[in-house]
Amino acid sequence: MFFCRQELYHLIKPNDKNIPILISSPHSGRLYPSNLLKYSKLSLEELRKSEDSFIHELFKHAPELGGTLLMAELSRIFCDLNRWAWELDPKMFKNKLPSWCDIHSDRVKHGIGTVHKISNSGKLIFNYYLSFPYFEKLIRRYWFGYHQQIEKFIHINNLLYGGCIIIDVHSMPSPRMRTSAYADIILGDVFSQSCSPCLINQSALYFQSRGLIVKKNIPYAGGYITRHYGKPSKNIHTLQIEINKNLYMDEKSFQRNKSFLTIQKLIKEYMIWLFAQWSTFLKN
Repeated sequence: MFFCRQELYHLIKPNDKNIPILISSPHSGRLYPSNLLKYSKLSLEELRKSEDSFIHELFKHAPELGGTLLMAELSRIFCDLNRWAWELDPKMFKNKLPSWCDIHSDRVKHGIGTVHKISNSGKLIFNYYLSFPYFEKLIRRYWFGYHQQIEKFIHINNLLYGGCIIIDVHSMPSPRMRTSAYADIILGDVFSQSCSPCLINQSALYFQSRGLIVKKNIPYAGGYITRHYGKPSKNIHTLQIEINKNLYMDEKSFQRNKSFLTIQKLIKEYMIWLFAQWSTFLKN
């Protein structure tokens, strides 16, 4: 496998057989630089609740199977790769934001723009106003670097295969009570807009056949990556997969639980199944 380390994100390509499928893990980063952490009023444990912990490990076999794995290293609270680059809250910064920033997006209003204002528990993160010049440099280096890798992947595989598939992988907190809305897996295609119906429907059937409860689009239909890159009419298919954290980890201790290897094996088998018939999904 070809391994590229970019400090803030990792790109791992297959050695030989190349399949036009990219696994993107934009929220699994757990790097909390001390120069940024010192501005937080919250504990590291509180900040880590926003992580999609270990998701990249569940999909780590992608390169050996022929796929490409792209994964975050930096914590999403400092630069969320699944937002547009400039969704920023002006109340967080000591500098006036440029006019080209989107200060009115729904994500900004909810405190989870490109730089998060609140934690996963709804608590204010930062003690101080932030420096926009610093975060502008961070976003230009990190956000654009990550997305350039996605765009390069799409371009190359459009030339080689006439299309590609992007699987954007995430985790979701387990609910306190198990209701009719409970799901082990939620698949998102922005309500039939980001990928072939065959891809999401067959993926749902696959996970259901393994005994998992699967739902589509509610409450996770797809973030920026799914919405922005998914263009089925151009044979670019993006599917978001949300996995219930309770399946594979202890959410309080941030440790892998006893079922981790079982879920990792299930995900590997899903990728084997998916990678074996990628051309079928591109045609539909």
